[in-house]
Amino acid sequence: MSLNDAYLISQILAVVLVVPTLFYLAYQSRQNTLQLRAMARFQWVEASGHFNALVAGQTAAASVFRRGWDIPDELTADERMQFLVHMGQFMQIYSTMYELHQDRLLPDSQWHNCRQDMIAVMNSPGCLWVWETFGRKGLDPDFVTYMESLKNESEQSYDLTGSGRPGSPTA
Repeated sequence: MSLNDAYLISQILAVVLVVPTLFYLAYQSRQNTLQLRAMARFQWVEASGHFNALVAGQTAAASVFRRGWDIPDELTADERMQFLVHMGQFMQIYSTMYELHQDRLLPDSQWHNCRQDMIAVMNSPGCLWVWETFGRKGLDPDFVTYMESLKNESEQSYDLTGSGRPGSPTA
């Protein structure tokens, strides 16, 4: 066997081995995408869990949330700051979830829950105060446009507060 024959055999082997390598890379890419989607789902669950634990775990926090939801002017200055920071942080989480959904990393089934929350937020007087104070100025312009469109949304959200009125607590 000449050196040229060995070279030709090595080239044939290289071509034959490229096909399985491409299949392996495609498989790995798909697995990576699935992992990113799973992480995005978990990120939403974890972020909303922290929010819910704060409100559910402390009567004072639940009181500030419930009263701030409808009439933030009735809160003390410190309570208004708590409500502003609390809802402002959650608006940042919504913005992240929006980006993940736009990048097709957050599935529609989970996006539905986020969107329902955002509709409730944009129909709450207290949350609109936070939106005007922080959200409109501090968040990504594409997300701001999306949130603004939810103010005119005819679809009703679910009841976030257990009051019997969608998205609105009672005093």
